[in-house]
Amino acid sequence: MMSRTRKMTLLANFLAIAIVLNIIEAAIPIIPVPGAKLGFANIITLIILYVYSFRDSAIVTLLRVLLVGILSGKLLGPTFYMSLSGAVFATLAMGFFKRLNFFGMIGVSTLGSVFHAFGQILAGIFVIGSVAVVAYLPIMLFLSIPAGALTGIIAQRFYTIWQSWHNLKET
Repeated sequence: MMSRTRKMTLLANFLAIAIVLNIIEAAIPIIPVPGAKLGFANIITLIILYVYSFRDSAIVTLLRVLLVGILSGKLLGPTFYMSLSGAVFATLAMGFFKRLNFFGMIGVSTLGSVFHAFGQILAGIFVIGSVAVVAYLPIMLFLSIPAGALTGIIAQRFYTIWQSWHNLKET
């Protein structure tokens, strides 16, 4: 049984890693579409979801979005609300689909990425004040599927390493 202090320390480290991944990814546009990212910080969300709980992954994800908003100076700006909405939709979807125990980590990640796109579009409608932003949805969905799968593949690899390390520690 893991002590509460150890768990909080590990979750704080995961949060720090997610923040760094988010900031680096925002600084280095890999996908040549405005606002589109691979979502590497979601690797951490997935790992926490599978290692700990939905609650822990949701808290770390919300803290990441909030702290990145503060650190980037974009707190309460349009990109913050779109990021927050996308993160909430993705985390809820990943928690739901993981609980179904049907899709596996890569499928859960891909579905989370798709829901992230829907969350961002919904926030965009309110932030921009126009439904015209919905025209951007097909592009976002087209990009979100391979991005979510890639994120899931990476998370799956790290999760496998985590399990091996944890099993080794117990023997």
